[in-house]
Amino acid sequence: MVELSRRGLLRATGTLAGAALGGGLLSACTSSPPGPPAPFRLATGPEGAVYREIGAALASVLDRGWGRPVVELVYTDSAPENLALLSEGRAEMAFLNIDVAAGEEGVAALARVFDSVLHVVVPANDGPAGLRDLDGRPVAAGLPLSGTRFVTERLLAAAGSTPVLRTYSQADSVRAFRAGEVDAVFSLTGMPTPAVTELARGGDVRLLDLTAQVDALVRAHPLEYVPVVVPATMYPPMESAPAPAVPTLLAVSPSMDAELAHWLTGMLFTHAPQLSQVRQEAGQINPRTGAATTPVALHPGARRWFRERKP
Repeated sequence: MVELSRRGLLRATGTLAGAALGGGLLSACTSSPPGPPAPFRLATGPEGAVYREIGAALASVLDRGWGRPVVELVYTDSAPENLALLSEGRAEMAFLNIDVAAGEEGVAALARVFDSVLHVVVPANDGPAGLRDLDGRPVAAGLPLSGTRFVTERLLAAAGSTPVLRTYSQADSVRAFRAGEVDAVFSLTGMPTPAVTELARGGDVRLLDLTAQVDALVRAHPLEYVPVVVPATMYPPMESAPAPAVPTLLAVSPSMDAELAHWLTGMLFTHAPQLSQVRQEAGQINPRTGAATTPVALHPGARRWFRERKP
């Protein structure tokens, strides 16, 4: 469900971002920014999500660039809901996963920002050996319009697995798992994610090995998913495990003014180091990989920015 923050509360959400982003924000962006549309809404994600936290930090950066509060944060289930808002003109900018945005005509990318990884957490002892062992059992599978639910359904279809999908936010997934209400937690997010970190610290959990399902998913959607390994150093004491990852984009409408798209792209990359102080996933924001948004086309304004600053 969409929740539109008031501008005053927006900055309360971004208090940490403001502290981390304090000095010298505009040192590398000296040109006058183009005027924003009114309203200018950024669709993010649910409470505790990477999208929401990086979105609040980015909103602070852009407001400082414009010299006044402009950006309204829209809190959503995540990528599929963000796509609907962007396509319907109810958001001007949004975080989207490539798999959700692929093939959609009403979407253009400003940049690839980071990769989201699907974690499947199960009990360490007597837990399932594979996805098929979850057939008929309850699992936490994200919110209905979340990227977690989108990828989970594709992964389960590739595996021929039929667990019972329960709707939980990331925070509620932890509670449900510990209470024995679900036998696994599916979570698509940047690494490290607080929910999985919390479960790992509690002990007696492990990441499910998804090797076979990742291979099938990549074969079926070769431009949308990449195989990765969650390293053992990410969530000690859990061991490493293969998992699928999907690139996350900062997206806008193709009809956005080209000068505005150009400026927004520059602001994102100029202030990536400050954004990474809020969430370390933002450390992946890099112009060397930022233009890799296929199969989603770059907005012409963003394409011009990358051409001008080709590393």
